[in-house]
Amino acid sequence: MVRHRPSLSMGRIPALDGLRAVAIAMVVGYHIDKTVVPAGHWGVTLFFVLSGFVITGSLCAEVDRTGRLDLGSFYRKRLLRLFPALLAVCLVMVAVGTEWSRVVPTLGLYANYARIDGLHLGRLTHTWFIAVIAHFYLLWPLVIGWLPARHRIRVVGGLALVAVLWRAVAIGVMSPGWVYNATDTNAAALFVGGYLAVAGPTNSRAVVKWSVPGLLALMLLPVFGDDGRAVLWGGFVALTLSAMAVKYTSTGPAWLEHRVLVRVAEVSFGLYLWHYVFIRSDIPLWTALVLTAAATGASWFLVERPVLRLDAKLRNRSSTSRRTALPTHS
Repeated sequence: MVRHRPSLSMGRIPALDGLRAVAIAMVVGYHIDKTVVPAGHWGVTLFFVLSGFVITGSLCAEVDRTGRLDLGSFYRKRLLRLFPALLAVCLVMVAVGTEWSRVVPTLGLYANYARIDGLHLGRLTHTWFIAVIAHFYLLWPLVIGWLPARHRIRVVGGLALVAVLWRAVAIGVMSPGWVYNATDTNAAALFVGGYLAVAGPTNSRAVVKWSVPGLLALMLLPVFGDDGRAVLWGGFVALTLSAMAVKYTSTGPAWLEHRVLVRVAEVSFGLYLWHYVFIRSDIPLWTALVLTAAATGASWFLVERPVLRLDAKLRNRSSTSRRTALPTHS
């Protein structure tokens, strides 16, 4: 019988949360001042690799444990994680005068392609990223659920290679907007993260332990910024370092498990949604930052956490009902 490497455990790795905090800090810094953090958009690449790693590991672990994927449960969890907070932002934006033509692509989860098509999304521009993540959530479980365990490394590795090659080709044949925003070109980072999950652990910690500091240092170089000569090709530098960073972080380095980083990661979705709204408003930066912190807290305590707790309560109640149901006899 052929033996296969075990997939990523379903157990939570706090250091991965810490790395998520690093990614959101890179993006926020970039949006605050691109001259100071020219390649802070690399935080998006880091988050894509991290998401591919975590989601793939979780899906594979479920298949290995139960023999199947509960797609309904997966889609429900992802929908409840993304949509309530996103809807709250959109409702606020409509209330302050944002046109529905900008809101519909955001809620319809095609903001990335609307942006490619030339639609100016204003203070909802950053939701292109959520569209890419949503497309990944929709399609990737179907791949993992169909894929026999013995073929995971070959198939996921092959998909990652094809996606990376396509991104390289796209730089030459597609518009810069397509390369940056499209789901197919960003699939490279997501699939690389997936490959890291199915490939299993390696003994390369000594090699990759400088990947996070390296990522943070290189993002400060103007050559990788929006106006730099290597803005598109630099994405491969970001992809390489992000893959190394995720691999290193999966070993659980203590500094990335700091409670401040883990706490920031917990509220990172609300932080991502709201920071751009205020930073791109015509208000002083300090005011924008204060409002971002307040809105992020409100999003977590009033929207995200209550929805997740309600879902958990309903699932527990349903599970209890099934366990306690007695058979009937005719």
